[in-house]
Amino acid sequence: MNNNNIALPITNSKTLQKEDFIEWMNEIISKRIKIPFAIVLIFTSLFYIMAFVFALLGIKTVSIWYVLIVSTCLIIALFVKYGLSTVLGQLRYNQYSLTRSGSNRAIVFYKDYLELKVGNEAITTLPFVTIRKTILTEHLYIISFPNMVSCAVRRDGFTENDFEIIQARINNEIKVGKSQN
Repeated sequence: MNNNNIALPITNSKTLQKEDFIEWMNEIISKRIKIPFAIVLIFTSLFYIMAFVFALLGIKTVSIWYVLIVSTCLIIALFVKYGLSTVLGQLRYNQYSLTRSGSNRAIVFYKDYLELKVGNEAITTLPFVTIRKTILTEHLYIISFPNMVSCAVRRDGFTENDFEIIQARINNEIKVGKSQN
């Protein structure tokens, strides 16, 4: 199919569920904390190894307070890595549910921008050239814009080849935007 002859606009009105928001937050958080989480794991592991070696040698240089502080850091890092996405996903879903309140929401993709619509009213217009990156998850297509703005749509909310068409168009605009910089 020729991308120039496709029917515009392409609409995705599939409602996001709580699991979608958790998947979205999990993807965003895991990408942002990958390096800090690895650093915390490395340093806590080294600390525990040193404390164990010193204990075997009978050297009493490691205070219980140090062990508690390092253990607390490890617990916080594990919570951020494995629990925060569930908490934030639930919160964002609750916000989404409150603002949705029976209204018909849709994301409409045009040739070079997308609109978030409630009913027939366009709430937000976001040009494709401002897209920083896109992320594919198991069920979602996440589009990231500047200033930590992102938009997620269900991949199964598109009909036939519409998802591939939109994805190709957005990827092309990202390339054009990068070449102009």
